[in-house]
Amino acid sequence: MLNLDKVIEHLTKFLELKIQIYELKIKSQMVDIISNFAILGLIVSFGMFLLLFLSLALGFYLNMVLHSPFMGFLCVSLIYLAICIILLVFKGRIIKNRLFQAFFSDTLSSDNDGE
Repeated sequence: MLNLDKVIEHLTKFLELKIQIYELKIKSQMVDIISNFAILGLIVSFGMFLLLFLSLALGFYLNMVLHSPFMGFLCVSLIYLAICIILLVFKGRIIKNRLFQAFFSDTLSSDNDGE
């Protein structure tokens, strides 16, 4: 009878430890996800500042070259307008296909390996 009690006691401790291990794994994955989002947010923020200041620099430079107080900024705006139009026209082919390939590349490569 004592052996059965010890077995049950060890089994419950084992299960408790397994649950703790899974909780720690989940917490670790959550920390990884949150830190990746934080880093991505910082990269996007600094990228936007970089784009802003480079656009201002290009606008001021084109103002000097074109001898106009506003034509440089108009040229920079037209560049952004052209980029927006290109993205709108090719949004399916550029963005959707690349995202599809990025998310399903593992699946596609394993399917091709099996053939």
